[in-house]
Amino acid sequence: MRLQTDPTHFSITAFLADQVTLVARQEQLSPGAAVLRIQELSRDTAGRARLLEIISDAWRKETNPTESSKIAALRSELAAWALHATPSDSLPRS
Repeated sequence: MRLQTDPTHFSITAFLADQVTLVARQEQLSPGAAVLRIQELSRDTAGRARLLEIISDAWRKETNPTESSKIAALRSELAAWALHATPSDSLPRS
């Protein structure tokens, strides 16, 4: 499955869809389970760092230059959020 991200134009829909695709691939999960995993990882700094690591691993393994550039763009956007978010940015758990 090709990724949806266009490195020249940010799209939140593509950003989220591609996170799900990459986490599903890397962690060998169904798309629904990947969404839950992303939610789990997004709760704290360590989880966000792990999510960034999952995306980085996918980027290192990708051999198609077009797909690699999409993952690099996704990684860049995710890093900006993941590395600057603080625990107080998280919503309380229900």
